[in-house]
Amino acid sequence: MTTRSPMSWNAKGSEVGPCAMGAFNGLAFDAHQTWAFWRAEAVGVTEGPFRCANGTRATMISARTLPPRLWGVERMVALVDGALAQLNTPLTGFRGDSRLGLWLGLPERYGPEASKAQGAERRRLEGHVKQWCARHAGDAPVIGVPRGHASLAFALAEACAEVAAGQLEAAIVGGVDTYHAPEVMDELMEQSRLFDGENVDSLIPGEGAAFLLVTRARTAKSAGLSLMARVESVGMAQESGSLFSDTPCTGTGLAQAMRAATALQSAAGQRLEWLLGDVNNEPHRIEEFQLALPRAMAPGGMAGGRDYRPVAVDDLPIDLLPLRFGDLGAATLPTAAVVASQAFLRGAPTATNCLCVGSSLGPDRGAVLLRAVGASDS
Repeated sequence: MTTRSPMSWNAKGSEVGPCAMGAFNGLAFDAHQTWAFWRAEAVGVTEGPFRCANGTRATMISARTLPPRLWGVERMVALVDGALAQLNTPLTGFRGDSRLGLWLGLPERYGPEASKAQGAERRRLEGHVKQWCARHAGDAPVIGVPRGHASLAFALAEACAEVAAGQLEAAIVGGVDTYHAPEVMDELMEQSRLFDGENVDSLIPGEGAAFLLVTRARTAKSAGLSLMARVESVGMAQESGSLFSDTPCTGTGLAQAMRAATALQSAAGQRLEWLLGDVNNEPHRIEEFQLALPRAMAPGGMAGGRDYRPVAVDDLPIDLLPLRFGDLGAATLPTAAVVASQAFLRGAPTATNCLCVGSSLGPDRGAVLLRAVGASDS
């Protein structure tokens, strides 16, 4: 399996996409419910068990079936179990000699600069997922991707490349995150990033896990399944002006990721029909998106008009997941992929393609272009 992270991936004629998926979050217990509650504009806002600095209880969107006293990595274990269990039956078609791999998107706090305690939490979570793989996924190796909101893009680029090349029969790709942990909430309060009823320019914490079982169309068919969507392309980039950087944000990283994901589609004369984003109510997130979107979607792109071609439909629908689910962290893009794929299957909305975009707290930026199965390529 590859160890490098390419900065883009394109299907280039390969039919690769999810043939099964699982989701568990503050609104829903599976992929269908996740789409249904999103479509119904449901909001699961509740008072959490944590106190803000002004004495109010923190507003959160939590998985209500999980005990409030369950927090941190143990809560993520429960979220992962809820989402991965939905893949148990589809995976029966890949038993035996199938070559499988699992990519696990994680919070950035589990990255290279993790504390000793955070490193132990990551090992606990990955070890639990490995045990699940031993039971249900042919002992597939687990690759942790601690890149926060953009994790799925970096994971999916590697996974799709391996699947398209036939190095893997299928890949399980997703992510998990929660803010339901004392140390995480304390950090948000110290940074004045937590909604407390007074600080409105802030985020509402959410939590969730979502996973896609990705394979080729012919492999899915042999396993008694069919593709639910197609992964057309993936774009990744770096933003030098991330939140805690001394460099001003220009939106360049997000614009580059979005352009990379839509370049081939635009060159083929197709237009983007729907965008699912991860913008919450924090000013820096809103500003970055406002800076990136015009350059990413402008006909001339970032080349001063020299590559003129339409990128998106004139009235591009834009939906933001945090409005319904709260901030999902590393589960954001996987949940967006679930919503888009389910929408393709159910015809609501009627778009035939969707760009899912995510900006991590650090420099990583990612975009994943999904297309409905059977949608025209010309």
